[in-house]
Amino acid sequence: MGSATALLNLYSQQGKWRELISLYHQMRKDGFQPNTFTFPILLKSSSSTTNPHFLAQGQSIHADATKRGFESDAYVTNALLSMYAQCGSLNNALQLFDEIPEPGPVSWNVAISSFFHTGDWEGASRLFEQMPEPNVVTWSAMIAGYTQNGRASDALRVFNRMRRESNYVDNAALCFSPNSNTIASVLSACVQLRDLSYGEQVHGYTRKISTYIESDVYVGSVLIDMYGRCSCPALARGVFDSMREKSVVAWSVLIAIYVQNECPSIAFEVLREMVYRGGKPNYVTLTTLITACTNITNLRVGKELHCFIARRQLELDAFISTALIGMYGKCNCMVYARRVFKKEDNFLWRNTATMWNALVVGYVENDCIDDAWSIVRAMTQLSCGGAKPNAVTMAIVLPMCARSSLLLYGKEIHCYALKNDLDKEILVGNALLDMYSKCGMIWWAGKQFDRMSKKNRISWTSMIDGYGIHGDGEAAIRIFQRMVREKDIEPDHVTFVALISACSHAGLVEEGVKYFKAMKEEYGVMPMEENYGSVVDLLARAGRINEAKDLIVTMHIKPSASVWGALLAACRIHGNVDEAEIVVQHLHELEPKEAGFQTLLSNIYAETGQINNVEKVRRAMSERRVVKRRGCSWLETKEGIHGFVVGNISQLHDNRDRWNFNNHEVEGIG
Repeated sequence: MGSATALLNLYSQQGKWRELISLYHQMRKDGFQPNTFTFPILLKSSSSTTNPHFLAQGQSIHADATKRGFESDAYVTNALLSMYAQCGSLNNALQLFDEIPEPGPVSWNVAISSFFHTGDWEGASRLFEQMPEPNVVTWSAMIAGYTQNGRASDALRVFNRMRRESNYVDNAALCFSPNSNTIASVLSACVQLRDLSYGEQVHGYTRKISTYIESDVYVGSVLIDMYGRCSCPALARGVFDSMREKSVVAWSVLIAIYVQNECPSIAFEVLREMVYRGGKPNYVTLTTLITACTNITNLRVGKELHCFIARRQLELDAFISTALIGMYGKCNCMVYARRVFKKEDNFLWRNTATMWNALVVGYVENDCIDDAWSIVRAMTQLSCGGAKPNAVTMAIVLPMCARSSLLLYGKEIHCYALKNDLDKEILVGNALLDMYSKCGMIWWAGKQFDRMSKKNRISWTSMIDGYGIHGDGEAAIRIFQRMVREKDIEPDHVTFVALISACSHAGLVEEGVKYFKAMKEEYGVMPMEENYGSVVDLLARAGRINEAKDLIVTMHIKPSASVWGALLAACRIHGNVDEAEIVVQHLHELEPKEAGFQTLLSNIYAETGQINNVEKVRRAMSERRVVKRRGCSWLETKEGIHGFVVGNISQLHDNRDRWNFNNHEVEGIG
């Protein structure tokens, strides 16, 4: 019997769940009699997934165990509790727990963890209060459960209570000290709260009661992460140096915190140190460093890292390949990004949607719209489900259609989303709404908005902004009023930017001012820089320039270039040269190399007939080597998208020849 149970255990350890169950049924036919240890092994196969089929299989094993008289066996009962919890069947777990005459500590702990596993932290708390004598595992389960469910403050509260009650118990057997899992969970809660002060206290307390930081890799790594997330990389390095064993996880966490704290050069030094000491970087380490190259757009270092991976013959898995594609895309080197993508001969079938999406993002960011679109088309033609366009693909491509007014492409994406049931996702719905608004189809945007069964704050804000872009301020106000009637959605400062801008475009000055005042008084939203800019634009456009200036003076934050820029634009509308010159002085101090406001001042002079001042501004721009951004436009034809830049005569002649050729063809047909 022992060898039979060992064979079942071997299948379980190898994760061969179907073979395990088949073997068990075959052994049963051969006369095998299961024991206490057999059922927990079988139940692991049912708790490996939340698939309803596996839950039914677990219930079948439960029935078999009951039939054979194991319903009162604590070992089997706890395995059943764990199985139901892992399968998300909380009701079955609680029913089983209630049937236990005198639950032991393990049963209590499994039941409490079951609540946390399903996200019911309140139920876990109620059960914890009923437990007669919690042990250290119970306290750790409570702290870890709260942390994993995003209740970091409750986790710290339970930890404080644990320490107090441990000091006051009379029974020496119940005087317990936090174990390594407890400390790691508390530090994770500090990471969530970015509570450096409490984290330092836990650090000192841990050193006082144990050697977990030096000897336990998990605790040490979490403490390094805590200091790094709290912007203390020097303290993180100190903890790292005190660790006796430096695992790849500890190295990776240290590298990650240097990247997060914008110290990429030190991160690469740590990689060199890691390799020198015999450490082997894994995909997490390498992906983090590639991301650092992406953030600083350093192509040379990125290539060095790519060469390092190639020299060590490390496998380019999906994570590393996707990171490399993203890095090359950010560094404007799509040729290398495409090479990484085509690394395998059968790349069309092996690559995941994440890699395809990374390539599309690269082309979009480098304004290679036709290439991006060809990749999306190739994705739609794949028979491999893993690489087909998903909601993220839609969210990448639709803003490209909105930015370039590619309505036909946007409609094609919408049809694909409808056909593949992707339009129900909020991410896709919001992108469609924004695309139709920016392509001039506000009616279709409204229809899309009404079709969305679920809406978030972005959905409402996009609809308000869409009506504002089209000059329908009253419709924007109606959408806002509908939004505030929703119980679960509250406006933020971006919502008010869209609303006040809509009032500005529609000339609804008093309504815009009213909503700006209500922003803080009624909705508790603190005005940000963008909000002040929208109100300045609102007042100045209406000719109330003095009120706009007074608002700028009373701002609780320093006025930015966007705020002064809004005032300057209004000065052009009303031909107020004197005020424009004062505003430009402020803009010179904030952004001396920006060409936009200097060009605007030049236009104001030109429109008021001050030609000498126009020449003076342009001469000053030339002396400061300020580059003027040239205007551009595009035309969509059957042959593709043709861009035009101001002053590019050669491009104009090239396109003119093409049009003349097409006109001759048309005349010939006529």
